[in-house]
Amino acid sequence: MTFNRKIKIALSAAFTLAVMITIFIFSSQNGSQSSGASNGVGRWVLGLLGIEIPPGQSPSDVVIFAGLKIRNFAHIFLYFCMGLSSYLLSASLWSIKVQARPSRTLFSALCAFGFSLFYACTDEFHQYFIPGRSATVRDIGIDCIGIALAVLICVVVELIIYAVRTRRTAQTD
Repeated sequence: MTFNRKIKIALSAAFTLAVMITIFIFSSQNGSQSSGASNGVGRWVLGLLGIEIPPGQSPSDVVIFAGLKIRNFAHIFLYFCMGLSSYLLSASLWSIKVQARPSRTLFSALCAFGFSLFYACTDEFHQYFIPGRSATVRDIGIDCIGIALAVLICVVVELIIYAVRTRRTAQTD
């Protein structure tokens, strides 16, 4: 194993661990702490978007897009980071010759999605024991949106890079 590959593995593992710790810290907040943080972010985002908070509604409960609230977008963002970091880790662990890149890309995508989904499930289980919080399958589904977006973007980028390199190699032969 080359030094560069060891560095890639270490950095992607550190990124994945940092995301996991961040998610764990947010999930460890009790109900009132979590609501306070969500409402603070909600006020800021709604201010940026120029959306007024309807009377009697908390900022984190305002629907922004496609029936999703600000709190939902926090899940999507954090699990997008989880999917991205998991993909980078998986791709660096399963580094294979360029000829096998499409199959490695699919394998890395499946590993990253599976690992991130497993972490989302354990995160919801953990929240079950936190006062004022609950564990819902809906949150896991929302987490999956972020994971799927990240993994899909990584796969598309990898396949574009593969296609460009393959075309260059064919042109030079």
